[in-house]
Amino acid sequence: MLVTCLDLEGVLVPEIWIAFAEKTGIEKLRLTTRDIPDYNELMQGRLKILNDNNLKLSDIKEVIGGIEPLPGAKEFLSWLESEFQVIILSDTFNQFAGPLMAQLDYPTLFCHDLVVDDAGKIV
Repeated sequence: MLVTCLDLEGVLVPEIWIAFAEKTGIEKLRLTTRDIPDYNELMQGRLKILNDNNLKLSDIKEVIGGIEPLPGAKEFLSWLESEFQVIILSDTFNQFAGPLMAQLDYPTLFCHDLVVDDAGKIV
C-alpha cells in the first residue's frame, strides 16, 4: 500500500490565518510557520492577538465559511485517492477544518484540536 501525505493550508485550501488577517486588518495574524518556525511561539502570539482584540472562534469560523478549495484541489485530491491512500497532515484545527473537509469530500485528516471556553474564546 502506498500512502500520500499532504498539508491542507496553502496546498488544497488558502491559508486560514491569512484570510482572517485580511478580514480583521490585523497584519500580525498573517504570520505562519514560514515566518515563525516554532509552532508554540506562533500560536501563543496568535492567542494573545485574539484575546487582546476580543476575537472568538465564531469570528474565525465566519471567515472559514467563505473559503473555498484552491482551483483544481478537489479534482487533484480525487485523483490521488484513486491511486493511493491519502492522509492530510496539518497544523490546522478540527474546529477550523470541518467546512473545508466537507468541500473536499472528507479526506482523512490528522490535525490539532482547540480548547475553547464557554464564551467561545480559544484558550
